[in-house]
Amino acid sequence: MADGVEAELKVEVDAAGARHLAHLAALPGLSVSPKGEKRLVSTYFDTPDLKLRDKGISLRLRRTGRSGEQTVKFPGGFSLGLAERPEFNAPYAGRVPDLARFPDEPAAELSRLVDGRPLVPLFSMRVARRRWEIATAAGDRVEMALDRGAATAGSRRAGILEVEFELLSGDRRALFEVARSALAGVAFHFSTRAKSDLGYALLDGEIGAIGPVRAADADLDETMSVEAAMQLILRSCVAQISANVAAIRAGDDPEGAHQLRVGLRRLRTALKVFAPVMATGAAEPLAAEAQRLSAEVAATRDMDVLIDELVAPLGGGDVAALLVLLEKRRTVARARLAAVLTEPATGDFLIDLLAFTEARGWLSTDDVGQSALLAAPVGPFAGETVGRLRRKVEKLGRDPEALSPEERHDLRKRFKRLRYAYDFFEPLLPKSTRRKLLPRVKAAQDVLGVLNDIHMAHLMLDDVHVHGPRAAAVERAVGYCLGWHSARAKAIWERRSGDLTLD
Repeated sequence: MADGVEAELKVEVDAAGARHLAHLAALPGLSVSPKGEKRLVSTYFDTPDLKLRDKGISLRLRRTGRSGEQTVKFPGGFSLGLAERPEFNAPYAGRVPDLARFPDEPAAELSRLVDGRPLVPLFSMRVARRRWEIATAAGDRVEMALDRGAATAGSRRAGILEVEFELLSGDRRALFEVARSALAGVAFHFSTRAKSDLGYALLDGEIGAIGPVRAADADLDETMSVEAAMQLILRSCVAQISANVAAIRAGDDPEGAHQLRVGLRRLRTALKVFAPVMATGAAEPLAAEAQRLSAEVAATRDMDVLIDELVAPLGGGDVAALLVLLEKRRTVARARLAAVLTEPATGDFLIDLLAFTEARGWLSTDDVGQSALLAAPVGPFAGETVGRLRRKVEKLGRDPEALSPEERHDLRKRFKRLRYAYDFFEPLLPKSTRRKLLPRVKAAQDVLGVLNDIHMAHLMLDDVHVHGPRAAAVERAVGYCLGWHSARAKAIWERRSGDLTLD
């Protein structure tokens, strides 16, 4: 691309997805022009004390056949696979970067940072890059590039299977339109780092297997507008959801399903919390899809809790027979969830959610008052939101002893929404609220969470019907587990029902 600010969407795929994309020839409603394949060798340079990395700058030499190019990328926006960074290129086939070949401003900034230190090669990337130019019906142009290869730093190596969608001209929303079509049916997750970040991680020995990811703080502050805070919170939700979709595909750690379920719940809470400042109905398709996926994840997560937290700890010969049966059911549930997460609908949801977050999908075309709501300081909005959700909890939880099982379940959901809203806005809340509210909310969630787990255990164990030589042992184990946890639920309620009030 020409010197300026690059805008690109980056995703990581698996080997099957890369093979599928390598044969891309056409996409519905889009014009696809294959541009062939090149072998690229990129070497990244920095000072011995990594001064460029400290400033978020990457400097590389790239060779393609006999030609070469040097590129510098300065800090910009990079989150959830969407990158916007100032980039400058210069034709050059030398062995060490020549900073004077860049335009005056970036050359001066690099020279100041390098300050006479040598530039040394740290790591390299060797990839086969296959490219397509894709045009939308509106005339937007996007380059799609499939990179297959590896990064090396000394003796360390990491594979690269990455797809980049770079905006050549037109509206940035075209990135999402093209990606949605090209990635249909392909398992992917949004890249969370640039290639240079991968190289530096290799250099530091920090490359590990894909695993479950907890929610990251949105880092709000009082100077932000409601819209800026909303976008940061939604980015946090998308990051958690995308990462744990990948974690579930990569392994069977029960924490992956748990964190995906949490991420989807956080998203649904965020969409409800910010609904007053969004265009009417703008988020409804996303909320509906998040709810559908939550139901799919629940089958696996509930089975994990049943086995690992409620049945296995009881031990015993009969319980062992029950565990054999439940493990078979868990295997089926995990396979079902993995299949759902590779369906086109899940990929569409991830891209639509990112597009909504980054392309301001909440904007209204006819609500003249929306701009003022979005531009308002987030502090008062946060206080009002947490206060409103707290009042809903207090109203239902005023007399815990009088609650029906359905009302307890509703109260649990209200506590969850309050907890997530508290987590979103914690830096903006008064110290007294932070000191008093969170411990009470956590205590109530503990009580209601355990009671809900026991309730789910009853529903799931009541559905266990076995025939054959182990049937009697399984039936005894089911009765034992149900009796044990029924008594436990009663004791917890008698001892801790008072934790459900926030007064």
